[in-house]
Amino acid sequence: MTNLKCFHYLVFAATVVSTLSAETHCPGNVASLPFRLVNGHQIILLVSVNHTGPYNFLLDTGTQVTMVDPTLAAQLHLGTNGAAVVAGAGSRESASLAELDLVETGAHSVSNLKVLVYDLQRLQPTGLRVEGVLGEDFLEHFDMLIDNAHRLLCLDDSGAMRTVVKGARIPLLVAADREQDPALSGLLIVTVRLSDASRPVRLMLDSGANAPILYNTTQYLSLPPSQTTSLRGRSVDGRQRLFSALPPQDMKIGSLAVSGVPFFSLGGVQQDAGKKGFDGVLTTGLFRRVFIDHADHVAVLEP
Repeated sequence: MTNLKCFHYLVFAATVVSTLSAETHCPGNVASLPFRLVNGHQIILLVSVNHTGPYNFLLDTGTQVTMVDPTLAAQLHLGTNGAAVVAGAGSRESASLAELDLVETGAHSVSNLKVLVYDLQRLQPTGLRVEGVLGEDFLEHFDMLIDNAHRLLCLDDSGAMRTVVKGARIPLLVAADREQDPALSGLLIVTVRLSDASRPVRLMLDSGANAPILYNTTQYLSLPPSQTTSLRGRSVDGRQRLFSALPPQDMKIGSLAVSGVPFFSLGGVQQDAGKKGFDGVLTTGLFRRVFIDHADHVAVLEP
């Protein structure tokens, strides 16, 4: 099961303090992968599949399972081996399962990757054909650094980046918790304290979203209606939904403090969204750089 994203057309900004030194190449002499940024937040990589391509894939840390569009699946003559459901906030859509012999981006590859064959029409940016989504089932094989400032992706299976990336290590949801809640398997969850929240919230680090979003806010935020602004927008699944702009939040993640972060809440499907086991999403686009150490389950975030 995977998660679709909302707030495809919202724009946000924040003023924060940087904690890591800027670099124009990958730390530890790791080979860099340039990416293309479209719609202001969508990271597009060139990916080869079964020794063909390359194709335009969306990099999405908020998706558990890699996806390919049915057009590409037909072009590659992929056989299907089962059915699946793609669940988003307030939506459930059918997909089929297939297996790719080899998925490559740059010098990095993963063999025998099970993927979803799913219609990506709603994910298509203007003037560019996206033929797949590269999810955490591929990315978890590497340490990963998303350098938004220089539009570089760094993937490392040698451990070189761990020794040179500076900054406070922020724990990701530990493996034991994921075993108790399989719905969280393969997701990057951090514990966050918000200035107006009565308890810590669990947010998913999501490169496919372009704004921080909270679910079920009535459970932990006490905000008078006068402090929120309602607006209607279209989510990635193409549906019109009601959102609320919340007062800016001071956010603390481990020892990292970020002030004045604008959050949005998703209306109308709150209870369904909360069943995912986390309280919302935190876009990686909020940060200058995001380092994920999948082996040690920690992240380094540079505002």
